[in-house]
Amino acid sequence: MVLDERMGISGPEPTGEPRFYRRELLPVRGHNERGQTVTTAITAVDGRAAPPGPLDVRFIGRLEGEHSLTLIFSEPLDAQPGTPLLVVDGWVEYPYSQTSFAAWQADAGFQAPTLEAMGKDGGWRTLLPNFGYPAGMPRRMSVPLQDLPPDTRRLRLRTNQQIYWDRVAVAFAESPPAVRRHRFPLRHARVAKTGFPKRTTHAQHRPDYDYAARSPFWDARYLAGFYTTLGVGIDALVSETDDALAIIGSGEEIHLEFAARADPLPPGWTRRFVLETNGWTKDMDLFTRDAENLAPIPNNGRPAGPVARLHARYNRRYQDGR
Repeated sequence: MVLDERMGISGPEPTGEPRFYRRELLPVRGHNERGQTVTTAITAVDGRAAPPGPLDVRFIGRLEGEHSLTLIFSEPLDAQPGTPLLVVDGWVEYPYSQTSFAAWQADAGFQAPTLEAMGKDGGWRTLLPNFGYPAGMPRRMSVPLQDLPPDTRRLRLRTNQQIYWDRVAVAFAESPPAVRRHRFPLRHARVAKTGFPKRTTHAQHRPDYDYAARSPFWDARYLAGFYTTLGVGIDALVSETDDALAIIGSGEEIHLEFAARADPLPPGWTRRFVLETNGWTKDMDLFTRDAENLAPIPNNGRPAGPVARLHARYNRRYQDGR
């Protein structure tokens, strides 16, 4: 199973829905625009990704030039049973708002990945222009491949973003004969101040955090505003998608417990756990609007009265920005 999940840019819009498959194809060969063979780097989830090329030292998350990754498959992708999906494991180095603004001033934009396919005519065809990428920490994303040209055996990813492709495959989604979907009820939720997990930055800018080694301090501060009270039960804030928000700051967490009962599986079955969340994050970048304050709080346009009452009850811990 893989989720239809990624940082969506120009479409198709990610739905978050599960996609099930029995078969996938790994590329038998991969090479980049510099003529380097990178097959080993893109066929295993091992934290060693295909090298993206020289970095633009002026702007975080940008390459000096366009990086392309060509993938060659042993079988035609358009002739397999099921719906083809591009499945990618990887991570990205995000620019800040001020970085993006400075790059815009320098006429040096960020180009999200574009996916192209080569058919039997030998010409490249754009399938997904600026479709998106694995969002943030190392993770898995997928995107459906529609309208593949006949006899497609080659795909090409192009971008000037600092993206690390760890593993790339094409899976073929099908409707399984039986799926059981269970929603575990939320049993308890609370906010706690737990400190900052120790960060290690591995090769290729791969981030890693050790929750067992936490520090109470770091170079971070609060946006000014009202945060959720520490230690109290906040089930009412996080049990529904209703614009009522649990709000945490740097070095804090939302602790969640679910009434999960893992029944024995029938023979041949597997189980996957998915944490589904809805919310926002905000930084203090110089070019982030209202970066010094929590307010205004985003919303989806639901009735304001119930939301205001919940916020007034639970979000009463004022932090002045220090």
